[in-house]
Amino acid sequence: MPIRPTFDQNAALIQARLRVSGKFLRVGEEKVRLRGISYGPFRPNAAGAPFPEDSRLTSDLEHLWALKFDTVRLYDPPSDHLLSEAQRLGLRLIVGIPWTDHVDFLRDPALQEKIISTVRETVTRLRDHPCVVAFLVGNEIEKTLVRWMGPQRVQQFLEQLIDVGHACAPNQLFSYATYPSTEYLIPRNADFLAVNVYLEQPAAFQNYLQRLHNLAGNKPLLITEFGLDAAVHGEAAQTETRQWFEQICAESAVAGTIWFSYTDEWFRGGEEVTGWQFGIVDTDRRERLIAKPVQRTPLIDSWPKVSVIVCTYNGEATLHACLTSLQSLSYPDYEVLVIDDGSVKEVSDIAQDFPSVRYIRQDHAGLSVARNLGAKEARGEILAYTDDDCIADEDWLSFLAAGFDNPQWVACGGPNIPPPARNQTESVVASAPGAPAHVLITDIEAEHLPGCNLAIRKSALEAIGGFDPIYQAAGDDVDICWRLRDAGGRLRFIPGAMVWHHRRYTVSAYLRQQCGYGEAEALLMKKHPQRFGILGGARWSGAIYGDAAPTTNPAEGSIYHGPLGNGLFQGIYQQSTRSAMDLFTGVLGLLPLVLAAAFNMYLLGLVLLAAFIFSGFHRMRQQASRIHSFSFIRQIQLLYLFVMQPIKREQSRLFGLINYRVMPRWQPQPKEVSPSCHSKHWSLKFSEHTFWNEEHVGRDRFLVELRALLQSQGFTTEVDDGWQRIDVEARLTSWLSIAFLTVTEYHGKGRCLTRVRATGKTGLLGCIPLLALYFFLRQKAIKLITQATEKSGLSATSQHI
Repeated sequence: MPIRPTFDQNAALIQARLRVSGKFLRVGEEKVRLRGISYGPFRPNAAGAPFPEDSRLTSDLEHLWALKFDTVRLYDPPSDHLLSEAQRLGLRLIVGIPWTDHVDFLRDPALQEKIISTVRETVTRLRDHPCVVAFLVGNEIEKTLVRWMGPQRVQQFLEQLIDVGHACAPNQLFSYATYPSTEYLIPRNADFLAVNVYLEQPAAFQNYLQRLHNLAGNKPLLITEFGLDAAVHGEAAQTETRQWFEQICAESAVAGTIWFSYTDEWFRGGEEVTGWQFGIVDTDRRERLIAKPVQRTPLIDSWPKVSVIVCTYNGEATLHACLTSLQSLSYPDYEVLVIDDGSVKEVSDIAQDFPSVRYIRQDHAGLSVARNLGAKEARGEILAYTDDDCIADEDWLSFLAAGFDNPQWVACGGPNIPPPARNQTESVVASAPGAPAHVLITDIEAEHLPGCNLAIRKSALEAIGGFDPIYQAAGDDVDICWRLRDAGGRLRFIPGAMVWHHRRYTVSAYLRQQCGYGEAEALLMKKHPQRFGILGGARWSGAIYGDAAPTTNPAEGSIYHGPLGNGLFQGIYQQSTRSAMDLFTGVLGLLPLVLAAAFNMYLLGLVLLAAFIFSGFHRMRQQASRIHSFSFIRQIQLLYLFVMQPIKREQSRLFGLINYRVMPRWQPQPKEVSPSCHSKHWSLKFSEHTFWNEEHVGRDRFLVELRALLQSQGFTTEVDDGWQRIDVEARLTSWLSIAFLTVTEYHGKGRCLTRVRATGKTGLLGCIPLLALYFFLRQKAIKLITQATEKSGLSATSQHI
C-alpha cells in the first residue's frame, strides 16, 4: 500500500472548478482528461450509507489513487467520510443521483415532485464541496420504458432536473448517463454527453465514438461506463481491452473515461449481484492483471509538416488572438502564414508581434486568391486553413494530422464552435441560423467542411487547380469540397480538431454575412447547377450538423427502436426539418403577403403575417437549443433573426442569379442518408391497463398470447418494425386499426408490473369515423386485452381510461 498522501499535497488538484471548453474539459486554462473508475453501489453499511465501512472505504480510495485514477464515479451521494477522504487524496467525484427511474414516473405528479426534491436536496448539500465536479441526474432509464412514456417527454423531464440542478449550483456540471439503447435521450441543457457503452471490438468501438461525438455536438463526450467481464473473457482479455479502450478514447478526443468497476461487489435491487468479475479487484480486494498501468502510444508515428494559412482582410480586431493561439499548438512541425488580402487597415503590425509568422501581402483580390497564394508559398505537405476570427485549440493540428492516416483522405476538418459570448447580443447571434456547418454522409465521411477549419493535402489541392478565384468572400469552401470529391477524394470529419469561431458581433454584421452567403450560393449555382433545387437551395446528400445536435427533437419516426422496442442500439436519424411552415419563410414566403396588401385584403394579410412570424418561431423552437436561457427581449430579438435570415439570404441569392445570369434548373432530390419514417396518422387513446405477476412473466408472454388471439379471430396483424411506438396493430380496415403498446416494470425478485395501452389509429381523413366508433372499438380493445391477459397468466390490478 502506498504512503498516504496529505491534503496539502493534493489540494491544488481540486481547488479550481472543472469547466467545459468546447469538446474538452479544463481546470483553469489547463486541459484535463478524466481517468476515472466506478465505485459501488454497495450493500448499506452499519450507518445505513450505501458504501463499505469507513476503514474499508479509506483503503479502497487509497488503492485506486495509487493506481493513477483521478476521478471516481458514484451511484449514490457520498457520505461525509467519503468526501473527506476524497478531498485528502485529491480525487474528483462524479455524483449520481438515484431516484425511482424503473417505473412510469411521468404518470404520477407527486412522484415527479419527489424526484425533483431529491435532486435539489442532493445538489444543495454537495454543491460547494471542492471534490464534486459533476452530477448525473439519472442513469440508463430502461429502453422500453422510455418508449412507453415517450422520448420527448422523458427528455423534457431530464432537462427539468438539470435546470433544478443548475439553479442550485450554477458553477457545477450536469448531465444524464444514457446508453446505446437510448442514445437519443440527451438533455439539450446537459453540459456534456455521458454514455455507458460496452463493446468488445476496438474497430466497432472507435466507429461508435465518432457517432457519439456527432450526437454530442459542440459538447464534451465522457464515457461513464466501460468494462469487460473477466469471468467470461479471462483476465488477459480484460487487460488488453482496457489498454485499447484508453488508447482509442485518447485518440478520439474523449474528455474522460470511467472504467467499470473497482471491485466485483455490486448491490442492486435489494440483492447482491454475483457471478461476474468486472472489477480490477475481486470482492476481497485482490488485484487482477488489469490493475497494471495503461501504456499509451503517440497518435501517429511521424508528423508531416503542416502549413497553417490565415487569410485576412481588415481582420485586425481578431487577428492577434488568432495568431496567439497558433503559437501555442502542441504540434511539433508546422509554420504559420498570414496572407493579407490588401487590407485598408494595417495588419502587418499585428503580424510583426509574432516573429515566427510569415507575413505576405497581396493587392485585394478576394479570399480564394489569398488561399491560393498561401498554398503556393507553403512548405508543408498539409495545408491547414483557418480564419482570422478563429482561435485554435492547442491540439487542433495534432488531431487534423492524425486524420490523414490513409491516402484516401484528401481533406480533414473539425467543428467550429462559438466561444462564450461576451454579451447578450453575441449570444443571440450565436444561436441564429446560417452559421458555418459541416455536412456528413456517414459518421466519419463528410460532404462539406467549412473553410474556417479545413486541412487539405497540398498535392490534392494542386491536382484540381486550387481554389476558384470567382469566390471572393464565401462559397470557396463548398466549391473546393465538391471538386475534391468529384476527383475521387474523400473528406474526413475529426471531432477533436476544434477551433473557436466567433460568430458576428452585431445583428447588422450577421445579416450582412447572410447576404454574402446568398450571393455565394448564386455563384455556386452557376458552376454546380446539378447540386441545387429549382428555388436555389443546395441539395446535400448528407446531413447538416451545425451548432444544434440531431437529438434536439427525438420525435416519433426519427428513432429506430428495434422490433418491439428491444433494439440494443436504438439510433436517432436526422431527418429533414422542412415542413408546411417553410412555405412562409424567405422572399417567396413574403409574396402572398405583398399581394394581399396590394389588393386591400387586409384580413388575409394579417393571417399571412401571423403565419410568417409563427414559421420563424417554429424554426427557432426546433433549432435554437439555448432559447430557454434568454430573456423575453432576447427571445424576440432571436425570433427577428430567424424571420429575417432567410429573407436576406434569399434576396441576395435572387439578385445574384439575375446579376450572374443564372437560370435555376429542376434536379431530382438526392437520396437521403436515412429515409423519412415519420408516422402519418391520427390516434385516440382507448384505455390503459396494469397487470401484476411475481414469477417473471411480463410483456413478452402477453404479446405472444395477444398475437395468437388476434390471428385466431381473423384480424390482419402487423408487428412493430422498429420505427413506431406500437407493439402490435390489429387492422380492422385499410384505414382503421387498434394498436397496442406495452411495457414491463421490474420490481425485483421476479415481480413485474406490465402496462398495456390500447389506441385507435386512422389516416388523417379518418378521424370522424374513429370518433363515431369510439365506444365500440374501445370495448373491443378491452375484451382483447382481458382475454390475452388470462392466457398469459397475468393478474389485473387496475384499468385507467
